[in-house]
Amino acid sequence: MSSTVTDGIFVTPGDKIELSGDAGAGVADVDGALIATQIGVVTLTDGSVTVSSATDVPRLPVIGDVVIGQVSRLQNKTAEVKILHVEGKAFRDLPAEQLFGDLFVAEVVNRFLPAPGDAMRKNDVIRAEVLQTKPIIKLTTKPKPRYGVLHAACPACGEILSPSDVKEDFNVACNRCDYTAYRALADDYGHGFFEDGNGLDALNRGGERWNSDAEARLSHDGSRPYLSPLADYRRGSVHEIPKKFLSRSGGGGGRGGGHGDRPRREMHKTTCTLCSDKCEVPFKPTPGKPIRCRPCMEKMENGDATPDELAAERKILLAARGAAQETSGFKMFIGGLPYEVNEEELTALFAEHGELKEVHIATDRETGKSKGFAFVTYASHADGKKALPSLKSLKVGGRKLTVQEAKSGGGRGGGGRGGGGRGGNRGGRNDRR
Repeated sequence: MSSTVTDGIFVTPGDKIELSGDAGAGVADVDGALIATQIGVVTLTDGSVTVSSATDVPRLPVIGDVVIGQVSRLQNKTAEVKILHVEGKAFRDLPAEQLFGDLFVAEVVNRFLPAPGDAMRKNDVIRAEVLQTKPIIKLTTKPKPRYGVLHAACPACGEILSPSDVKEDFNVACNRCDYTAYRALADDYGHGFFEDGNGLDALNRGGERWNSDAEARLSHDGSRPYLSPLADYRRGSVHEIPKKFLSRSGGGGGRGGGHGDRPRREMHKTTCTLCSDKCEVPFKPTPGKPIRCRPCMEKMENGDATPDELAAERKILLAARGAAQETSGFKMFIGGLPYEVNEEELTALFAEHGELKEVHIATDRETGKSKGFAFVTYASHADGKKALPSLKSLKVGGRKLTVQEAKSGGGRGGGGRGGGGRGGNRGGRNDRR
């Protein structure tokens, strides 16, 4: 049974509050009675009855918050950071969806950096500022001297690394072994609580060029996967590019050293279908498919594209699709074909209705014998489509052929003239279904 309480009394959910006033935060009006809905202390202020929460609320990071985190994963362009604490807020575990933040390479330090792993290592403790919270948390360690690495251990022996100014761009060193490296240091590295700091961020040499020794150790083109601190140390500061990072096309790169041998992604010049500006894309454009420059992509994402712009783009896409369709021709599937019919006979039979681009009879890969079906492609899409109705009643050797438009992406069967075995038998089977 609920108890009756008054102003200044601790309540739990379900307690009846014997005060007159409007139901405020933590209070519900049930049949004219005020009932507590959360744990806390009852307060009457300006005619409003509220319950001040006596429990911790989630510590949700917001834009501008300063967080302490630990580097949990290093990728080519991003460091994944586990957020341990939000400065200025009481300690409490964060919700799972806000437990990690991404630190992009351009937000690590104010100088050229190929990868975040060149300025921090897995398990390093850092201080960063929250730039974005949705859809994912994004962090930065650039704006202030107090942002950066606060704590780092030697990947070789585990000793805590000490700041060092003995050699430029090797600003941390191990007092136990000979390990030296570069970290994007916070000005209070090694302490983490000095308001004024120790000025250690000057060792980062922001905006300066790397010296030759340090530049030779920078990662390039995936040459340092950073599997773990110790594994990376055993691998060596400079090593060959792992095979999984090499381009799959042509097998280029990999002569050793991991610098500049990896094939670059080919860029294709095209025109934005929304604004008609020239642009480049890292893939071969498909006629009739939208291709948009970066400003137009942002416009679409924000919903700022006008109906007139979208209508004009649709006209462009339909025209390109029609032109591409005419160029590609009209492909037919021919089923029920007598096994003795060859491609010359089939060509003579279908050429009466228009110029043919290709004739291909599917054959068994091992025996070379016909499988009883073929593909015929007319050079003109219009001619092929026009001829299709009259060809559906076609008979060869007393057998009525099955003639229909081939499905898109149907491919070809194996063997036979022009087949070259490409695509195996998959194409034929797909078209027969």
